[in-house]
Amino acid sequence: MPPPPPPPPPGRQRAVVAVERTVVARGAREPSAAGALVGAPVAELDLDRPATIIGRDGAHVALDSPVVSRAHAVIRRLPDGTHSLEDLRSMNGTFIGAQRVRHVRLKQGDVARIGPYEIVYKGATAAVHDLRGALRLDVRSLGRRVSRGRWILRDVSLSIFPREFVALVGGSGAGKSTLMKLMSAQASPSSGIVQYNGDDAHEGFDRYRAIVGYVPQDDILHRGLPVRRALRYAASLRLPPDTSKAERATRIERALSEVDMLEHADKTISELSGGQRKRVSIASELLADPALFFLDEPTSGLDPGLEKKMMKTLRRLASAGRTVVLVTHATANLTECDHVAFLADGRLVYFGPPRDALGFFRVDSGDMADIYAKLEGSAVPTSLERWRVATLELRFNEKELRAAADEGKAPTLASLWEATFQRSTLYAKWVIERLATLPREETAAARVFRLPRASRLRQYWVLTARYVDLLVRDWKNLAVLLLQAPLIGYLTTLVAAKDAIIGMKPVSAEAKTVLFLLATVSAWFGVINASREIAKETPIFARERLAGVRISAYLGSKLTVLALFVAAQSAIMLAIIGSAVDFPVNGVAFGAASELFATTFLSAFAALSLGLFVSAAARSADRAISAIPMALVPQILFSGVLFPLGQEGSVMRVLSWFTISRWSTDAYGVTVHLSRFPDLQKSAEYTFTQDALFEKWAYLGAHSMVYIALAAIVLSRRNR
Repeated sequence: MPPPPPPPPPGRQRAVVAVERTVVARGAREPSAAGALVGAPVAELDLDRPATIIGRDGAHVALDSPVVSRAHAVIRRLPDGTHSLEDLRSMNGTFIGAQRVRHVRLKQGDVARIGPYEIVYKGATAAVHDLRGALRLDVRSLGRRVSRGRWILRDVSLSIFPREFVALVGGSGAGKSTLMKLMSAQASPSSGIVQYNGDDAHEGFDRYRAIVGYVPQDDILHRGLPVRRALRYAASLRLPPDTSKAERATRIERALSEVDMLEHADKTISELSGGQRKRVSIASELLADPALFFLDEPTSGLDPGLEKKMMKTLRRLASAGRTVVLVTHATANLTECDHVAFLADGRLVYFGPPRDALGFFRVDSGDMADIYAKLEGSAVPTSLERWRVATLELRFNEKELRAAADEGKAPTLASLWEATFQRSTLYAKWVIERLATLPREETAAARVFRLPRASRLRQYWVLTARYVDLLVRDWKNLAVLLLQAPLIGYLTTLVAAKDAIIGMKPVSAEAKTVLFLLATVSAWFGVINASREIAKETPIFARERLAGVRISAYLGSKLTVLALFVAAQSAIMLAIIGSAVDFPVNGVAFGAASELFATTFLSAFAALSLGLFVSAAARSADRAISAIPMALVPQILFSGVLFPLGQEGSVMRVLSWFTISRWSTDAYGVTVHLSRFPDLQKSAEYTFTQDALFEKWAYLGAHSMVYIALAAIVLSRRNR
């Protein structure tokens, strides 16, 4: 198929429909019965030209959104007067209903989704709608069951309309974060459904991925970077690759302005307060201008003044056209919200305006924090306060409650409040009536998740540049790592004899000791350098993975930088040891120096691959560090130097196949011709042939590939 024609050149009259974002002030429009904004479409498109290009500035139809590619899609007029839609390899895709499409013949009434826009095909024309300020979220009978059949979320139903600011409130273990993860499609429900504008959010998340923002409890930006630079990297990863530097800079300035952080843009993130770091994390999400925004405990740890400021910031974001959902345990500023959802024991015990919550829970103090005390524990006669709440305030039958308590089945106060709420007029008004307006659910596509069509190579370069930037800025840690090789090399020169390998009185025991030291130290370099590098970025990578960062690009950036690092360490260590210990001039295939360096590098690279696997499997940097001995001790035990490996098929020899040091020690032995020593002439490990050397190197390479594959699998399973 020929490429789409370019837009007409400047100066030539052309039909360009500039779709401007309509910012709806809070209260300026009321939700319709369907929960979406009423009013005319944003624009009406005339499809009389042969090809209508849809994209950002310069396209025939210019959609004002940072997640829309410059040339995103094209609608072609066919000879019979109908039209086809083709995606132009855009980053975030083009969707018809729930299906991501590349090329499709349009039918009357088809709805194409591009970023936050919907384009309704009418035949000769198409209507454009902007979802920003018109996206609702519905939860129906949602439940989440974990191990041993325990439910941590039970039968939750609610609706959040466009431009609403809603807080999920409750004590620890109430189910707030679980509900948010289900709402944001980061976890699958055991029962029930989550819908965005009537579409199944889990089955069709791909079409909404670009317009959903999520800020977890942990920081999602590296603390070692300045604010503006961190956002620059985030913009490079999340925005389409055809976004110019000027456009990215404009998005960054706008995002910082929305969270009042422009004056701190040049500060290192580690220098900011907790509240400021949260606002910077919010700014990173605003780069893509999300229509639906989730925030998990953004006010946690803030003083009352900062908490109030944060809540006002979120209120402003909602009023600007976003649907905002917040998890919090703080109640002081809930009046900024349109609605609050109180949860206890995984149950929804209230949903509605904050002003009605105090009356529903019979709290006379005016302090919503007092609601928590009425939700904890079970209705048992031995607890006078709980018994009073259950029998007097909630008016449950006292005899039935006593009988249940005597049988050890006393109901929790949370379950009693849930039952009371479901019988109330508040439930009928704010849950049942809202759910009744739910738009018709579309037929979901097959559950095949596709990441945005971002270039792996581009992501790789951005991630590599960021990783180098972080290493250089953390100069103290960098200095410690750089000093390892010369220090270990110097200490080795103090204990190793000059003629340990060749010379007047070489003996196999001393030669093997020096080679064993090289093998174990190279493994040390690799494991130590890599073991924290993924674990310390767990929340950052999880969020970036949700936004479309490829595992291959992420691991590739780590491997490249760390490989260069261990190559330098290997060369420095060998140079220093070689100045005090005589090595052969000639190897079995190349010069001995080249072979020794190759073996040291391959050993260190295999070890850093092992370190990345350990880091990927660990949930935190501390756990990764704790696992280092488990990775290094086998390198000592099964290298074949300190302890004999035994006959073929023995347990020791079989286990040695799975250690890096076994193969690097053998490779060193081949290069320095250990088989010339009488006591080692019958040892098959040190056969002085090229095939023997290449075999050892192949095993080191295989170790590397296996550990890299395992790291990728772990990351993939964790962030599916």
